[in-house]
Amino acid sequence: MKTSDFETTLKEAYDIPVPQTLQQPRYKVITSFYTPQQGKHYGANLPVRHIPSPSAPQQYGSSLMMTTRRTGASGYIGGDVLHLVAKTHLHLVAKTHPDYIIKALVRDIAKGQQIAKAFSNVQLVEGDLDATETIRREASEADVVLHLAATGHLNSVKAIHSAFLNSVRQKPAHWIQISGASALAAAELADKSRAFGAPSDLVFDDLDDIAGITSMIRGHPSRAVDNYVLDVAKSTSSVNTALVFPPIIYGQGRGPVNQRSIQIPQLARATLERGQGVRVGAGRSRWGDVHVHDVSALILRLLEKAVEGPADERLWNENGIYLTGVGELSFGEISEKVATAAVKQGLISDPTVEQRDAEAFDALIPHGTVLYGTNARSHARRAKEFLGWQPQGDSLEQEIPRAVEAEGQKMKA
Repeated sequence: MKTSDFETTLKEAYDIPVPQTLQQPRYKVITSFYTPQQGKHYGANLPVRHIPSPSAPQQYGSSLMMTTRRTGASGYIGGDVLHLVAKTHLHLVAKTHPDYIIKALVRDIAKGQQIAKAFSNVQLVEGDLDATETIRREASEADVVLHLAATGHLNSVKAIHSAFLNSVRQKPAHWIQISGASALAAAELADKSRAFGAPSDLVFDDLDDIAGITSMIRGHPSRAVDNYVLDVAKSTSSVNTALVFPPIIYGQGRGPVNQRSIQIPQLARATLERGQGVRVGAGRSRWGDVHVHDVSALILRLLEKAVEGPADERLWNENGIYLTGVGELSFGEISEKVATAAVKQGLISDPTVEQRDAEAFDALIPHGTVLYGTNARSHARRAKEFLGWQPQGDSLEQEIPRAVEAEGQKMKA
């Protein structure tokens, strides 16, 4: 992955509030919609350019729409969710809503064709995150919207909200919005005196302390999309919202294009390039971690709840905040495990982990101090309690050797 691509992906996936001098051009998104049209009244049904799907029908009674640039339906999380919905669990929805179909809004035609080939029941619509009129039109005909790749593109979020406000509905729509665990580190990032790599005892709980999470987000206007969705949750009765906060995500994605995560592979690459491990500061900061398949399973459960019927107030709006961390290691421990795996595989000979200061670490890995030197600790309890979410993916400890091996192979290619 080129450095510019990596930096853009970081912004898309985590909405990192880094200094203006470090920020890169942004973002990409996946936005998804389920839509039964029968019995509803909508605005103008404008024509949409469709990318042909190998076996998709030309007429639909309803739709799921997804928009993508780099990290949407063709990306890591979005592609894995699309796999789970389109390949594995679409039949569950079809039993109760046979008129539901899937749409994906794509910018890259070549990647769109890959999606169409992989998922024959997906209808593709040409457009991108900045195609707000297309997004608004498609969202106005949607019952459930999944916005799964960009955590910081405010205009697309406003377009979705506008669509909900200006369409006549028999029942509220549902909107599932991806965020990122860097939100939990917002206070640390605002504290210029805090050392990267330092530990924290602060652990967020999405069951007993929703108010604490909300208050933290409200205290940091830089979390523009998070704050906007919280405003919608409080003020707009025509839509039920959910915010999902993944921490370190790992594991091989099942989407048709990008199957690689960010934090662990990039740390593995830096280790292999240097010939030894590396950490920022004391290496005692921690994020939670979760397998990508488990993130997709949680989003699927929210989707199923949205489709089932009357909304459970415990799941949505001001209660609709979902942390997703399953395990937790310090970044120093992660660096040690990466270096140890690399030595065992004969990729490097030195298992030691070198400590670098913030400036040097950011030069090694763009925005590395944020991704490997802050704390985003959490107890992910709400989805388990109310959605029946049961994480089943391999642990991060099990994944690290595979990630190291994969990066080694990429570097040899």
